[in-house]
Amino acid sequence: MALRRLTAPIWLALPSFLCLAVILATATRCPAAEGEAIKESAASQEPHLRLEDAEERRGPFRIGGQDFTVVLHLKRLVQGKPDRPDEPALVGLAIRDASGAIQHQEMFSYSVEAGAFSESCVASTRLLQGGFASGLLVGVACWPSAPSSGDVWELFGLMNGKLSRLGKPFTTDGEFLGLIPTPPQKRGGATLFLPDVMNFRVWTGNFHVTVPVRVDWMQGRLVPGQRCFEQTGHGLRESGCEVPIEVERMPSDQDLTFVRLFTEASADMGVPRHVVVRRDSRVEFLGAKIKLSWNAAHEVIFFGVDDQDPWLKVRIDGLEGWIHTQEDFDALGVPQAG
Repeated sequence: MALRRLTAPIWLALPSFLCLAVILATATRCPAAEGEAIKESAASQEPHLRLEDAEERRGPFRIGGQDFTVVLHLKRLVQGKPDRPDEPALVGLAIRDASGAIQHQEMFSYSVEAGAFSESCVASTRLLQGGFASGLLVGVACWPSAPSSGDVWELFGLMNGKLSRLGKPFTTDGEFLGLIPTPPQKRGGATLFLPDVMNFRVWTGNFHVTVPVRVDWMQGRLVPGQRCFEQTGHGLRESGCEVPIEVERMPSDQDLTFVRLFTEASADMGVPRHVVVRRDSRVEFLGAKIKLSWNAAHEVIFFGVDDQDPWLKVRIDGLEGWIHTQEDFDALGVPQAG
C-alpha cells in the first residue's frame, strides 16, 4: 500500500497545521478548519482492540560537535490482523540533545478500522554530511497516499550553537536521493562556504527527473537548486534547465508512427523534423529540460516540475533532438501516468 504525503505534521504549538493538506493539494475535509471539535481516533470506537505504547530511539547524530537523538513515540496493535503488516503508528516525535532536553517535537494522529490502522504515519531519519556542516533530515510519510507522493521533510542544523530547522518543511512528488557536498573554496585570503545540494527524484507525469535543492547552511534556508535564463530580444527571461532523467518506455502497439523532432528545446527554433518510429526502432533518452516550480507561500514548501510541457531529449535510430507534447510522448511510448 502506498504512503501518502504528509502535507502537515500536527505541531504541538500550531494547530492550524492540521489543515495544511487542504491548502496544498487534497480535497480532504478538515473539521478543525471549519470550527468543529476534532473527533477521537477511530481506535476508541473499537473497544475490543488493544493498543500498546512503544518507543524507538535513533541516533545519536553528531552535528557540529553535539549529539542529538530522535525519539519516536508509537502505537502498536496488540493483536493485529495476520494479513496486514504490523507497522506501528507514529504518534509523536522528539529531538533531544545529549542532556535529554527536547529541542523539537511534533505529534501525529492515527485511525483504526476493521482491526488495522486505516491511517497512520511513519518517520525516517538521516544524517547529512555537507561540505563544511552537517544536518539531520527527518521525513514523515502517512498512509494512505496518492501515487508518486513523497514525504514531508524537515532539515535541522546548528544555528548559533542551537539546533534549528532550516526554513520550512518541504515536499515534492518524489523521493530524496542524497546530498552532494560542496567543499569550502579558497579565494585569495578568504574562504567561501558554498551551499550543498540535495537531489530529489521527481515525477513529471511522464518520467522522472533529478531536481536539485540548495542547502544554505550559513543563512539557514533552502532555495531552488537551479534557475536558467536565455537571451531574447527583450533581455533575459527564465527558461528550462537540463536535468538527468529516468524513463520507462512502453512501446506503442502500432507498427509505424512518428514524432516531431526539434533541434532545440523551443517551439520557436525552426520547423521540426517528422521522424518515423517503428516498433523495433532504437530509442535513447538523453535528458530533459524543465522549469522548476517552487511554492513557499504556505507552511510547507512544495517544489516540482512546472505545469508546462517538459522537453525530452531523445535519439531515435541515430537522429537526435527534442520532443515536448503529450502526443509525441505517447507516440514514443512515454504515456502520462500517476
